[in-house]
This record gives sequence, C-alpha cells and structure tokens, in this order.
Amino acid sequence: MAGTIKKTLLVFLVFTFIGVMLTRVPVLYQYAGFVRAENQVHQMNTIPISHDLPRKERQTIEMSAQSVARIIAKSEGGIASSTGTILQHNGNYYVLTTAHGITSGCEDVVVWTGGINFMPCRDIVLIDRQTDYSIIKIDHPGLATPVVLEEVLPHPRAMERVYNLQNKIYYTGFPNSIGPLTLSGRIVGFSADGHFYTHTYAWSGSSGSGVFTHDGKLIGVVLAIDVGRTMFGVDVLEDLVVVLPTTRVQWHVILGE
Repeated sequence: MAGTIKKTLLVFLVFTFIGVMLTRVPVLYQYAGFVRAENQVHQMNTIPISHDLPRKERQTIEMSAQSVARIIAKSEGGIASSTGTILQHNGNYYVLTTAHGITSGCEDVVVWTGGINFMPCRDIVLIDRQTDYSIIKIDHPGLATPVVLEEVLPHPRAMERVYNLQNKIYYTGFPNSIGPLTLSGRIVGFSADGHFYTHTYAWSGSSGSGVFTHDGKLIGVVLAIDVGRTMFGVDVLEDLVVVLPTTRVQWHVILGE
C-alpha cells in the first residue's frame, strides 16, 4: 500500500512539478528572444571554478557547465523550458533530456546553448515516455562543448563503484529559469523501480540535467523533486531529487550510428 501511494505521489509530482518551467508566450522564437535578452552573460567558454577543489572535480564542473543546454519546447498554452546535456558521437551531436520536457514534435523544439546560439531540433532519435527520457539530434551546438559519449559513460566493470551511497555528484541546470547553475550533492538512496535519490537542489526547469560523478562519468538524468504528505497537505522536498540512471538509456540508438 505504501509503495502504491509513493508511486502515485511520484506521478503526481512529475505532472504537476513536471520538471519544466512553463511560460505563457505565444510564439516559440519570441520566447527564444526573451531567453537571449535575459541571459546575456551566459558564455560557456569562460567559467571561473574554485581552485579549492581537486583537479578532477574542477574538470567535471567545467565539463558539466560547458555541455549544458536549455530545451525550449512549444507547449499547449505556453512554452516549456527544461535542461539537457549535449553529447557527441561519430561527428553527430545529440541532447539527452527528459521526455516530459518534449511536449510536442521536433519542429517545435529549440536548443539554446548561450548567447545567440539557438539550434532547431533535427530529429527526435528516441523518446521513452514511460521511463521519461529522450534523445534529440541537433547541429553543431555553438558555444557549448559536447561531452564525448564513449568517454563519459561508466565502464561496466566500474558500475559497482558508481551507484554507491554518499558518492558525490554534480549537475548543471536551469532551476526556475535561472542559470545555468552548477550544483553538487550526494547519492542518498535507491528506489525499488530503479531510480536513485540525491541530496542536492532542484526546481522546475532542472529536469533533464545530466548528473556526473566527481570524476566526470555521466550516471543519471534529473527527473523530478520528491513530495511528501504532512498534516498540512502535500509538501515539496526541493532538496531530494529523483534521478534516472543512465544505465536505463538505450544508448545503442546513438552508438549504432
């Protein structure tokens, strides 16, 4: 019974929090112009990073921040804004994000990577509504620096060390349409349906963010923040973030190209 309630709450969360920032603007490229004006300082190739951190963590933060993209999709009644990670394989460029941030067809999706760089979606390579992730194909991503897929996926022999309690993680996203912001956290638990929980921060717009280990392995995609019931009703736990492991992504759709 408790598991059913939990699953119901998660579904409620995904479709009310939805992980995307909804803005009532009638035309997609009009909203793109709004994003450009709002984020003039977002230039991904100039990122100051704390020198107090170990070298590998500095490299991971830089990689996370430089490969992030904002996904802008036309939605019924407005615009949906979420986050994605830009990937490179065999001379092609892709964005890994959630499925619930892709609210319509490829022709209604634009990927923003900073400044005046807006790339149209060229193809929705894969969209899995049940697992809640998607992969879209784009042209060269402008200011962003894609991560090379083969280099960031954990090696199968390293999996037993990747998804461990209190492992440190980083992700970059656009919570509340602010950012990009790079946040740190730790793995704090696992669900029976294959997700894992991190103690960090997220809000609407964060969904789709790629989650990296401290040493730069792409291990998850931010899906949602959790909710809980109290005597006062339903409360949002913005520091308990639900993540889809990248082990559940069908990477063969890219690696096979």
